[in-house]
Amino acid sequence: MTKPQARPSIHGAASDFESVLQIVKDLDGAIINHLVWAKKLHHALVCEEPPEPNDLDEDAHTRCKLGRWYHAEHKYPELEEFPGFKKIGTLHKSMHDAARSLLDKKRHGRPIAPHDYDHFMDRTIALKAQIRYLQNSLMRDVCSVDQLTGAWNRLWMNSKLEREYERMVRTGDSCYLCMADIDHFKSINDAYGHNAGDEVLRTTVRLFAAQLRKYDTIFRYGGEEFLICMPHSQADRVESVLNRLRVKLEETRVALPGGDKVSVTASFGVAPLRREMTILDAVESADQALFVAKASGRNRVYMFGA
Repeated sequence: MTKPQARPSIHGAASDFESVLQIVKDLDGAIINHLVWAKKLHHALVCEEPPEPNDLDEDAHTRCKLGRWYHAEHKYPELEEFPGFKKIGTLHKSMHDAARSLLDKKRHGRPIAPHDYDHFMDRTIALKAQIRYLQNSLMRDVCSVDQLTGAWNRLWMNSKLEREYERMVRTGDSCYLCMADIDHFKSINDAYGHNAGDEVLRTTVRLFAAQLRKYDTIFRYGGEEFLICMPHSQADRVESVLNRLRVKLEETRVALPGGDKVSVTASFGVAPLRREMTILDAVESADQALFVAKASGRNRVYMFGA
């Protein structure tokens, strides 16, 4: 996951904590329905009970309870783009195809070979494991996202920057860190209330995310401060992109909950991430550059060492 989107993403579902919890609950229900179906199938194979009529149909994977949930126009369309969700559908269909083959042999009095049964059970186990994997991925994301803004939080920032530093040392590629701070944010809270301030923060992150590349990453550093990680970039391009963000924010009238609109600006301090310095040093350099940007009049981009 890189930058947040106007969700979740789950980059969509993860920014909406209640939505993610509901999806996780639905996936629990999917596992229960899967196990109930598997029990009935084994009764048909072992206990001479008649199979479920739908299990003999080629579209059986769309007609069981799990299949109806998976293929329905459900209220979580962001799941369709989430890693692992499509694999659930593939495994589920393959499992039903294997089950239909077993039932067909049973119905016609043909023996069921061990490898045929193993093929079915492998798909059954893999399906349950894939649903659990999706649940864990969702919960990992929701724990890594700042619930107010949808930006990644400080916990995830440390892990991401460590990986980026290792990549930079290994490849020699460049990376820049930017500290961005909303100017005069306290005055917005004082004049319009904290709900208005929250909306300014959310709007700022959405605007930044829309302008940055998919592999740039926004973290909420604290309060009204954000850290942006920009790998694979040169200094002139970084400065150009951040000035575009700065101007876009300045031109945007943020709609507040009470109906008012307010204009805001931000200051940006930028520093390179270098192999001869620690990550903490690079963040501190970006913070120093931010201090210069604010001391120079705010609403500007300042490169460390310029």
